Amino acid sequence: MKFQSIAAVILGLLGSGCSTLVSKVFPLDDLPAPSGPHAVGTQFFEWVDAAREEPFTEDPSDKRRLSGQIWYPAEMTEDPLRQPYLDYPEQRLDMISYQSGLPRFMVAHMQRVQTNSMLNAPLLQQAQKRPLVLFSHGLSGMKNQNTIQAELLASHGITVISVDHAYDAYLTVFADGSEADYRSSDTENLTGEAFFAFRLPQLKTRVADLVFVLDEIARRSGETGSLWANIATDDVGVFGHSFGGATALMLAAQDDRVARSMALDGWMVPVPAEVIAAGTAQAVLLSGSGCMGRPHQLQKARQVFEGVPTRSRNS
Repeated sequence: MKFQSIAAVILGLLGSGCSTLVSKVFPLDDLPAPSGPHAVGTQFFEWVDAAREEPFTEDPSDKRRLSGQIWYPAEMTEDPLRQPYLDYPEQRLDMISYQSGLPRFMVAHMQRVQTNSMLNAPLLQQAQKRPLVLFSHGLSGMKNQNTIQAELLASHGITVISVDHAYDAYLTVFADGSEADYRSSDTENLTGEAFFAFRLPQLKTRVADLVFVLDEIARRSGETGSLWANIATDDVGVFGHSFGGATALMLAAQDDRVARSMALDGWMVPVPAEVIAAGTAQAVLLSGSGCMGRPHQLQKARQVFEGVPTRSRNS
């Protein structure tokens, strides 16, 4: 039998509605249980920054809108409702299919992947303020992409907050059903000044998103009984992946509330030279895989550490 015929048979079987077969060929497991002593709760929120125009649209009345998720130590409930890994799966799966280049039926079982987070679970009560860690996703990423780490931290008593950087995430779905599609792609492979003219405004928008989150938490801290009432915003950690790693470093460099930052395969290139040269007095951790071995990445990573006091180089 020719290869084309074999492929046609396989695709025919996979597309015949047999989702069990697809999930066995392309298995996706539920997320591993976190190691901490606390149960994990999660909630979703949407905030609008009325002080900022939306830079990705042409409507001057369009204000920056953020869809976010929070993970926190929670009281265990009798019949917990675990949050699926994907929210709004019907809308997200189409984009996942498009980005991966795989037919939708081959990724559809992703909607059955379960997290360990209990949706809207009651907050674990404690007297002291809860520490806060922010997360920033990479280009075409999403707010919940590092849920495993968020659940791990929450299970050890730390609040974690992440937002979709709208139009920079692969897809942002708002509660009213509207969407912000991905508009951050560099289709021209820009270099030099043109590269920074394109990327730096995006980086600054991302940083402003997280500054707004910290400001908004502080503003809402007087809401007795709310999730925001007892979160410490003066000793914050931030971590991010790729472009989110650059976002984390930039936030730490300009906001005194951030005490430590971590870049996971941080995309160092868009970080301005003056920020790299200045370094930061806060604790910094750079963690990378193969892509960190590229010469321009390593050069900027070394420069970051040259500007960081020795005592602050470990997160």
